[in-house]
Parts: sequence; C-alpha cells; structure tokens
Amino acid sequence: MLPIILNILNDDERAFVETIYVKYEKQLYIISMKYLQDHRDAQDCVHDTIALVIDSIEKFKTAQDMGYIDRLITVVCRNCALNALRVKRRKNQYEQSLVHYNYEEEKYEEIELPDYESSVDKIYVSQQNCEYLHELINRLDDKYRDVVLLKSLGFDYKAIAKMMNISEELARQRYARAKKQLWEMGGNNLYAESSR
Repeated sequence: MLPIILNILNDDERAFVETIYVKYEKQLYIISMKYLQDHRDAQDCVHDTIALVIDSIEKFKTAQDMGYIDRLITVVCRNCALNALRVKRRKNQYEQSLVHYNYEEEKYEEIELPDYESSVDKIYVSQQNCEYLHELINRLDDKYRDVVLLKSLGFDYKAIAKMMNISEELARQRYARAKKQLWEMGGNNLYAESSR
C-alpha cells in the first residue's frame, strides 16, 4: 500500500482511495507501461495517478457515483504517463516515439493505445442526440476529448490543468477549441433538431 494513502486522516476517504488503488493498480500499471516502457517509471505514474485521486477525492467520488470512474481514472493515468514521457524526452534530449521494434517481423510498429471514449450521459437530450454528440466527441483529438470529459465531470480549469500538466489558460483554450470543433463537425445540428 502506498504511504500517501496511509497518511489520509479521514477513514472514509482512506477506504475510498484504498479501494481505487486495489481495483485499478494493475490497469494503471499496464497503461503506464504502454507509454513509458519502463517498470520504475510506470510505478511512479501509478503513484502520481493515486496522488491526483487524493487531491480531487470529491470529484472522483462523484465520478464513481455517476459510473464514470473507469474512464476518469484511465484518462488521468494516461495524462500522467504522457507528462512523464515528456519529462523523459526533455531529460534525454532526444525524441522518443511511441513505437517499438518487432524482432519477429524486423520492423518498427506503433504501440496500440486503447480508445478512450468521452461520456455525454449528463446531457439531457434525446437518445439520438446523445449518440450523435458522443460520435462527435470521439472524433476529437485526445487532448480536446480529455478536457471535454473532465469538464463534463465538473472539474474546474485549475484541476484539469494539474491533471494534464498544462497551464490553466491552455486548459481553457483546449475546451474552447473543442467546443468550436464540435460545432463545426455538426454540433449545430443538435440545436436545429431540439427546436422542432
């Protein structure tokens, strides 16, 4: 068990974080390894993810109550791994790509990353509109999709910036750009349909 979990004074919060840690530790490790390709770095990423859960525990409890905890914890871990990868790149002063060498086929291959879907269950629209908006959100680039997901779960820009290791201003810009892209991809049709 992580020492940071044992330092949580509130018993309910400690139990919640312990449950998250036990349930998701292996999944978080696998996600981290896909990006970082290093055992120690992956373990650090899992610990950083749990630290972010502790920092925003009420948001994670809400996400669990609403059924979004799996997606949220995956997004947070992926962002921690990407942040660690950026630091690693800077430290080593060379570009490290998300590819690995397949010795059997003697070629480089891209690492397959899981598709992280955003959730639009909180939007009070018809089922058809909900599915359409979900489609649009899934077409967004990850950096925009993650901001939309985190914002829809009630995180403010400060918390989003911390989780994604970006500035608050960049978090705001990404959310604004995501909304603009959704509108341009056909989100304006939702308003036309709902006015009928």
